Amino acid sequence: MDVLFSTGISRRDAIAIDAACALTIHLIYRKFEYDASHIIWHLSFLLGTPSILTVTFMNSSSASTASLLSFSVFYLVLLSSIILYRLSPWHPLAKYPGPIVARVSKLWGAIIMAKGKNHERFKRLHDKYGPYVRIGPNEISVIDISAFPAVLGSEGMPKGPMWSARSSQRKTLSLIALRTKVEHARRRKPWNHAFNTVSVKGYEPIIEKRALQLVRELEKRSVSKASFRSKCVDIVNLAQWLSFFTTDFMGDMAFGGGFELMRDGGDTEGVWTLIESGFVFLAFFQHFPWIVPLFHRFGIARKQLTRFRDFARERVWMRKLNGSVSKDLFYHLMDEGNVQKQKLSESEVISEGALAIGAGSDTTATVLSGIFYHLLLNPKEYDCLQKEVDSFFPLGDGNPFDSLKLADMPQLNAVINEALRLQPPVPTYLQRAPEEGSGGKWVNDSFIPEGTSVVVPPYVVMRSSEYFSPDPEKFWPERWLKLKPEKRDSTNKTDYDILESHSEGSSITTNTSAFIPFSYGPANCAGKLLAIVEMRMVVALLMQRFEMRFADGYDPLQWEIELKDYFVTSNGSLPVVLTPRS
Repeated sequence: MDVLFSTGISRRDAIAIDAACALTIHLIYRKFEYDASHIIWHLSFLLGTPSILTVTFMNSSSASTASLLSFSVFYLVLLSSIILYRLSPWHPLAKYPGPIVARVSKLWGAIIMAKGKNHERFKRLHDKYGPYVRIGPNEISVIDISAFPAVLGSEGMPKGPMWSARSSQRKTLSLIALRTKVEHARRRKPWNHAFNTVSVKGYEPIIEKRALQLVRELEKRSVSKASFRSKCVDIVNLAQWLSFFTTDFMGDMAFGGGFELMRDGGDTEGVWTLIESGFVFLAFFQHFPWIVPLFHRFGIARKQLTRFRDFARERVWMRKLNGSVSKDLFYHLMDEGNVQKQKLSESEVISEGALAIGAGSDTTATVLSGIFYHLLLNPKEYDCLQKEVDSFFPLGDGNPFDSLKLADMPQLNAVINEALRLQPPVPTYLQRAPEEGSGGKWVNDSFIPEGTSVVVPPYVVMRSSEYFSPDPEKFWPERWLKLKPEKRDSTNKTDYDILESHSEGSSITTNTSAFIPFSYGPANCAGKLLAIVEMRMVVALLMQRFEMRFADGYDPLQWEIELKDYFVTSNGSLPVVLTPRS
């Protein structure tokens, strides 16, 4: 195409103008944060600017060549400016060590997150760089426990920008995604009522019923004692059945019923498919909160990510139609006892119900699977726990459902502690950020400027030799038995009181301040007490009723390979052979 008209601007001047505009755009983005709700601004800056600047190149070029030159110069200068600034000593996070690729872009971390190996990446980075690591252009990871109060505590920071990505498709956010402290405190109240000691005590019969159903289903798939050591025997995927159990239980506890995965022997309704469908998508795009709303705006992945909310809405309607059978979670969320001054709306209840099913079933199942994996991998610990269960609850003298006795079993609680330490439900991304408009926040001697995200990775914290030694990578429940218990309230032994202790002797370090499997501060896991009671009952019951071993040919190393971090921990299969104990 011939040149359509001449601007009188030389190519050198056109390049200079284009470069100056690109640098200006970079300065604007540094000064102001734009998310996908400002799509017009994004299009104007990133597409409109180089399009307009095309005319400056048309003095000696065709329209197509001018356009190519304009866009090439603009983006080359813009990207170069961004990269040089992020690597420069003038960047606010320049003093924090970290790999160059992480300082330049979050793409590297997002790819590893989508592969499910972010926990391993964080561990390597902290082993190399220390307690403070720059993991993104505007993000640092911290494993220094003295920083926890300022980051996660009551006077700490609100949730970080990743939650804008993980919840952008919802009109009404669930508790876990709320980024303002006042709103979080309001929405947390019914959860606190639902998971206090009295309420959890009321859920125990539901746990007992479902746990006994789990035993019956496993007995159907068990082998005789005579064939227990044979190679040609039925194999049970224990991890799958524990997932069925926790999902059925959460359905009962949240909505008074609705799931029957154990009865059906599989996920006939696609519950687990719904729960897991968005894992990889959100694991990747939580690093780019500005782009996720575009996917939803144009319908990309919208169907996949909204089906579970529709599923939760259906369960809420069914629960309202059937009425109150017991004081389940819905009872507290809807304030059917009329104890809350400000009730949740129906859309808020739906969001919270979806959160309860997804978070409560998936996380507890992975920890339970991890407990049995580590016990089977360590026969000495397996035998020790089974002996303790037999001493507290002899086979034939009733089921191990006395929560007060379970709380007093040192080996059982040590095993649960140790499994939680090595395999926390949320391995890496406890993300916080200074409040908007605050300018930033001091964390110890470091100032965290506004616009910076701070991540605390429990997986790395709880495998640090500074806080847990010797052998922080080893499953060693005895580290918890070396603790000297402090005074504790005997009327509340269902609580996780084993943590209120201190280490004796200098050769063993068990720093309970670094034990954060349920997060830390006012945004910690609301259902942690229920999870502990649930795990105590299920582990004790299965240890009382069964002998188990790894299936022949199973390589225990496969467990670590299949262990994934998609914000929450996801595990692979756990093939075992079971035989009832006589």
